[in-house]
Amino acid sequence: MDGKNIKKDFPWFANNKGWIYLDSGASSLKPQAVIDSINLFYTKYSFNTHNNDSPLTMKLNLIVKTYRAEIAKFINAQQNEIAFTSGATESMNLIVNNLQEKLVKGDEVIISYGEHTTNLIPWLELIKTKGIKLIYANKKNTYPTATDFINAITSKTKIISFASVSNLFGYQINVEQVVKSAKKINKNIMVIVDATQSIPSEMIDVKKTAVDFMICSAHKMCGPTGIGLVYGKYELLSNFNRPLRLGGGMNGTVGIDHYGLVPIPDRLEGGTLHGAGIFGFRAAAAYLTKIGMKNVEAYLKSLKDYIDAQFKTVKDLEYYYVKSDHPICAFNIQGINPQDLANYLGKKKIIVRAGMSCVKLQSFITNNPTGAVRASFYLYNTKADVDALVLALKTFKKTAILKDLV
Repeated sequence: MDGKNIKKDFPWFANNKGWIYLDSGASSLKPQAVIDSINLFYTKYSFNTHNNDSPLTMKLNLIVKTYRAEIAKFINAQQNEIAFTSGATESMNLIVNNLQEKLVKGDEVIISYGEHTTNLIPWLELIKTKGIKLIYANKKNTYPTATDFINAITSKTKIISFASVSNLFGYQINVEQVVKSAKKINKNIMVIVDATQSIPSEMIDVKKTAVDFMICSAHKMCGPTGIGLVYGKYELLSNFNRPLRLGGGMNGTVGIDHYGLVPIPDRLEGGTLHGAGIFGFRAAAAYLTKIGMKNVEAYLKSLKDYIDAQFKTVKDLEYYYVKSDHPICAFNIQGINPQDLANYLGKKKIIVRAGMSCVKLQSFITNNPTGAVRASFYLYNTKADVDALVLALKTFKKTAILKDLV
């Protein structure tokens, strides 16, 4: 594959000529195939997916069922093992809301200092409400590894939860290694994986890794915003009796003082399904499948190698994690606030992200309270984009910031 040719699939570039997009870690751009699929939903269907009272509305139900199966297949799951959510944040909250019933005071949940707030704040809430103990696997000033999570396990460990790829630093955790080792120590330990950053760039196989739960968002992998999924082994997900959304579609029987739940996954998808989102989600999965996830992974690895080599030529650059194969690059220039540097790059038509990127405990790793600039590349980026970023960094002068302020 060639990023230059891939660019042609994304109308964003035609509509924003001269701009370089390096913020795919926040949200990826959308190919025309995804946009067309969303338009198809609104122009041909557009009605509620719960309507079974005509041949046309019934057809939409069947399409959604087919698309659910295709999206599940993308991660090698069965369609009754996934539920659609608004994104990774809702997915994690759904998991925590249901697993809290199994936790008592003193139980331990293992995470790391490098987690997105999606995989931090719900657990912080359980410290208050359930008295759980949150264990941070990695030591201060270190990046977490699979071994860190394994070594943190004690007799009180109930859950291990982590991002398989860091959204700020790009480091990767070997999911299969963590799951296999944790289950050997205690088969009842549950492992939750935030695959939000890994699903756009590598093949996900929930059966191979044997993970208990997995979450992701479609908008990181060329899909629309407002849609994601939660995966759970069926024997675990089918016991989720605490939906976050109570209302239409998730109930079976309703009386004046009680209600009953319908089976999985409908019980977890209360309200009107995001039909256009499901169409777009499926189109994104189909688009990436057509390219081939192995091709995507290989291309991004080669791009990351090129980034690493070029970054070495930039004076005073603090590059936080070099070893990753994923082109998510966190860096600073010595003595410069990351927000100022990001604004400077923005003036050069290079879109990056600055700050903590929702990794609010990142200072325990970088020892830098202001965070970093993050340049996150994806399949539509090229070596020319890297060269433009490196040139902008090399020609950066502190007076440029003062000039912008005057």
